[in-house]
Amino acid sequence: MSKTRNRPVGCILIDEPTSGENLLSGLSFPDGIAPHAFHRPAGERPLPALQTLLQRVRREYGAACVLARGTGCMAALALAEQLPVERLALVEPACEPAWALIRARRFTGFAMRNLALCVSDALILEAGDGRVARRIAKGLRSSERVALMPVKTGAKFYTNCENDAQRALFAFLLGEELPKNLAQNSEMLYNH
Repeated sequence: MSKTRNRPVGCILIDEPTSGENLLSGLSFPDGIAPHAFHRPAGERPLPALQTLLQRVRREYGAACVLARGTGCMAALALAEQLPVERLALVEPACEPAWALIRARRFTGFAMRNLALCVSDALILEAGDGRVARRIAKGLRSSERVALMPVKTGAKFYTNCENDAQRALFAFLLGEELPKNLAQNSEMLYNH
């Protein structure tokens, strides 16, 4: 934890709602990050509940960051486009599939159309072809700092503390510099 910080950073965790798994909650967070899992209210719109959670976390910790995975990244983006979020970490961002409910696809459309409204620092960890991740990074150009990091995630990402991607993610959420070996990696792209 940074010597200048005397309290933890509140971090909202938004897992992929369609998977039924809470993989982000299973991460072993270092001291300095206080995770708060978002549980989507059944039958309710998620954005008002996320806004309330963000305000609560910000009030308690003085700062709030968001860590999202898969299609949960669309909820994180929509939130950051409407209210200030200090840091936004997106793991394997994905759009809602074509067979998803119309309301879910509209939500994804809103998030992708309004990327320029997000002014958060962002770290995007992409796996596979990364088309969605690159589109988000391009749309977030107005952000102060955007880092796009191609990684191999999967199960090891959530259990192996030696993982470079996990170390970079935690450093980013804490507002620290990325580890030297990652900051010099030619695969990391920074847009200013």
